[in-house]
Amino acid sequence: MEEDPGRIELSLPPDSRYMRLARLVASGVATMCGLPLDEVEDFRIAVDEVCAALMEIGDGEPVRLSFNLGDDVLVVEGRTDSRPGSDIDEDRLSLSRQILDVVTDGHQLTRLDGHAAFTARKNLRGGGVG
Repeated sequence: MEEDPGRIELSLPPDSRYMRLARLVASGVATMCGLPLDEVEDFRIAVDEVCAALMEIGDGEPVRLSFNLGDDVLVVEGRTDSRPGSDIDEDRLSLSRQILDVVTDGHQLTRLDGHAAFTARKNLRGGGVG
């Protein structure tokens, strides 16, 4: 399999104590992409929301994050296996969506066949990685 030089992957145990590692990687990646400090913080918050949601609906399997660095966009995608019939509390999901509406340029939660994926996107306004 050919590696993507603009892709960074992280696998976390489904325990909220490990979310600080995801936030640290998110901050580092966003800084490397040249985002201003306030947008670095926004991206870190987005990653925190992605992780929290996936841990809530997960079935105990790791949460796998991939940070994809494009020329004009930074995307984090989180994936995990979900419990059959598991749902995120609607109030919690509504709050997450409100937060993500403010700190990202797009987000999406999908669930299909026992798998859950949550994606958040931040547009790069200054030319991407470099």
